[in-house]
Amino acid sequence: MPVPVGAPFTEGRRILIAFIVACAFLMQGIDSTLLTIAIPTIAEALQVDPLLLHLAITGYLLSLAVFMPVSGWFADRFGARLVFCAALAAFTFGSLLASVAPTLTTLVAARVLQGFGGALMTPVGRLIVLKAFGPGRTLDAMTYLTLPVLIGPLLGPLLGATIISFTSWRWLFLVNVPVCAVTILLTLRFVPALAKGIPTRFDFRGFVLVGVSLVLFQLGVEHLARPSWGPLGSATIFAASIAIFIFYALRARGRTGTALDLSLFSSRSFSVGVIAGGIGRVGLNSSAFLLPLLLQIGFGMAPIAAAGLASLSAFGAFAAKPLLRWSIRSFGYAATLVSVAVLGALLMGSFATMGPSVPLPVLVGTVFALGAVRTMHFNAVNSLTYAGVPEAKLSSSVASAGVFQQLSMGLGVSISAAMLSMLVPEGSLPGVADFQVVFLAMAAIPMLSVPILLLLGDYPGQLRAERPA
Repeated sequence: MPVPVGAPFTEGRRILIAFIVACAFLMQGIDSTLLTIAIPTIAEALQVDPLLLHLAITGYLLSLAVFMPVSGWFADRFGARLVFCAALAAFTFGSLLASVAPTLTTLVAARVLQGFGGALMTPVGRLIVLKAFGPGRTLDAMTYLTLPVLIGPLLGPLLGATIISFTSWRWLFLVNVPVCAVTILLTLRFVPALAKGIPTRFDFRGFVLVGVSLVLFQLGVEHLARPSWGPLGSATIFAASIAIFIFYALRARGRTGTALDLSLFSSRSFSVGVIAGGIGRVGLNSSAFLLPLLLQIGFGMAPIAAAGLASLSAFGAFAAKPLLRWSIRSFGYAATLVSVAVLGALLMGSFATMGPSVPLPVLVGTVFALGAVRTMHFNAVNSLTYAGVPEAKLSSSVASAGVFQQLSMGLGVSISAAMLSMLVPEGSLPGVADFQVVFLAMAAIPMLSVPILLLLGDYPGQLRAERPA
């Protein structure tokens, strides 16, 4: 029997639902970190420049952003549980294709298919958990959903390094299969068939406009690294992307059921969470791409050693959990997020001072602290984003916010890769000095979010209710 929206759940059922959804998120988290630690190995096997492997990451994240607007409509039309299971199946099929990819082009295509599955899986899974916990408990809901974000970076690098050290890199993508199968079975058994929403007519034209705009923007970033059409070509691509998005925004004004619900930006918490949070993500998420490459290519570490160090960020994330709740309770969202942005910038910038002879305790402490700061940032901006969203807008909010979240994470990878490509002669590998320049540049980006975060002030109402007791 479907459970009507707003029907009471026991606390045990809420936690179980969050755990099941978290299993899917864990699969995504492990999959992403498996790939980053294996970039040099895969590049050698496919005989391509290691920096080109960022396309397998950004292709996945861009696919997430492009297809995420359809997630809310699908959830309302077919039911969140069914869509969640179908998304898991699509993600796993993409994983199977990636495991047999003979070239970089086919690997990127398989990752795009994975992204399509993830584009439905992530917002719909988040929607299921938000509805289970109900209004006023978004921070609790987001806390459970960040557990896989903590565990994935811990298991992913170590598992990835183990696989590429003892067997073919193609097994990296097959670890998803059993996790997906178990999660589908648990979903069908324990997650209630929540009442469907009332779907409006799908805004296909709007979806195409948003998708083309996002793809062009990503292509513009990629063109900066390899400007085959010169600076004017990059400017033209960016201008076309922005013009199409402005046209979409004008077209969507006053309409309901649009592909991307821009009316949500009338909420201060939503707009600050998405915009300032997105800027912070661009800078902080680049470390997930840069750090494994710095340790292996720059410092000459073996994959298993680099994986061990990269995994320390997960331990920092675990340590940050109680600190985040205490900070929000004591100082509020604005002060917490400003502090996290500044600290994150300082930690990212500290890598610009490190070379192969850096003392191991310094390197360990910095990676640990950066993991803690990244988790505090991601968790705080997620809960802030949804804090003031009414129940009727949850479907559109998780999809709309998800587009900008995934786009910003992809930009963190693609911008840092583009910078490295511009610094390194074609056919050469980046040196330590190249990584230092890029870390310093990416460290400046979170600071750009501080003026926007200050707009929150001592924001009343829902944000006050969201502070954990």
